[in-house]
Amino acid sequence: MFGLVIMFARLGGALRAAWSSPTFRGTACALALLWASATVFYAGQERWSVLDSLYFAVCTGLTIGYGDLAPVTALGKVFTVLYGLLAVGAFAALATQLARAFTTTNVRRVARAKARRQRHHRDD
Repeated sequence: MFGLVIMFARLGGALRAAWSSPTFRGTACALALLWASATVFYAGQERWSVLDSLYFAVCTGLTIGYGDLAPVTALGKVFTVLYGLLAVGAFAALATQLARAFTTTNVRRVARAKARRQRHHRDD
């Protein structure tokens, strides 16, 4: 359990570091806009609830594809193909940027710890 808490703390630090990047913020905003657009589209076109529409949009964007919901209209199917291409790319770009921030913050954390050990060792 303690390891999970540490992992989430480090992920939070990586999110804060990533958010300082205009590229990350832009990608996150584009993804949020895609989610919102898909949610509105599916709610209107497929007559799904807002929650079901958002759920489907996120599952499609993450390529989970449970299969419990599927568009039945021709327009819904075409939209899903286009949305999937955009959303998968946006999710991948966001994940890449977050992984880069996570790695960078981890490297800095390890370097600080190493410097502290060296200072402590020299003081002895």
